[in-house]
Amino acid sequence: MIPAPIVKLLQTAFPGQPIGDFAPTTGGFSNLTAITTIGAQRCVIKAATTPLKRADVRREATLLQLLHTSDLPIPRLLALVEDDAWTVAATGWLAGAHGLAVLERAPEQLEALYHALGLLLANIHRTPVSAPTLAPQLADRRCDALARLPALGLESALRAALLEGLEHSIWRTQPQGLTHGDAGLHNLLWDGRITALLDWEWAGWGTQLLDLAWLYWTIQWRRLPPALWHSFLAGYDAGPGLANSATPGEIRALVLGQIASILVRVHGQPVVWEEWQRRLRWTIGLEFPALCNSSDCDSRSSSY
Repeated sequence: MIPAPIVKLLQTAFPGQPIGDFAPTTGGFSNLTAITTIGAQRCVIKAATTPLKRADVRREATLLQLLHTSDLPIPRLLALVEDDAWTVAATGWLAGAHGLAVLERAPEQLEALYHALGLLLANIHRTPVSAPTLAPQLADRRCDALARLPALGLESALRAALLEGLEHSIWRTQPQGLTHGDAGLHNLLWDGRITALLDWEWAGWGTQLLDLAWLYWTIQWRRLPPALWHSFLAGYDAGPGLANSATPGEIRALVLGQIASILVRVHGQPVVWEEWQRRLRWTIGLEFPALCNSSDCDSRSSSY
């Protein structure tokens, strides 16, 4: 059921057009999302009511607008509307099977999917942003997580690990550029090719190694075969050579910093909060190899 204030906001953005036929989306923990029909157009809406998540919705809208003339497979922003309580973005609906559905129903396609994702991320990392100063800065998200972390009430060992990640120099390392921030199966649509890379709310301007580190973490967390990481790297080889320059310590720091930002956002949601603490404990014990493209790059990860 979509809250009435969200419908009212959409009516202000699309005056005179019927709005209805709401349906759930496949997604994670981030925001309230739904598919709807506005006028004759099928759309996706994303809504948030807490300050940090409202800022994330605005961030995604900013990036989609900055990239609207690119050839990247991204949703088209239709509207961003707000009142005192809600921030709501509407984007065009795009066809394709959700990446997690491919994992469940057609795992034989995963190598091709990850190869295509490598090509796409290389393209994203080469994409110029006409006004990078207008793009959200990853440094700001990192600083916000640092400021909020002490008040979260985490046990000391977990807090220390997150601080270690957030304070690592890799966050300030040059060169920097456009990053998606949360690329993976959970945020793409596929029909033999990637029809859309979704959920740009963690995107911004910063160290592009974050995209590689986080994708690597998601592959390990889902206990997927190491061959999929090699498929991704084979596609990403056209990129700026980031994978071969990263150290295990840098990758660990970026992953821990990402989890810190997530924990800041889900604080106050008990089920999700406990789940991400569980993932953090697992991550602390994880051994991060270098993100190389050699045949033995993931030999230490074959058991995940």
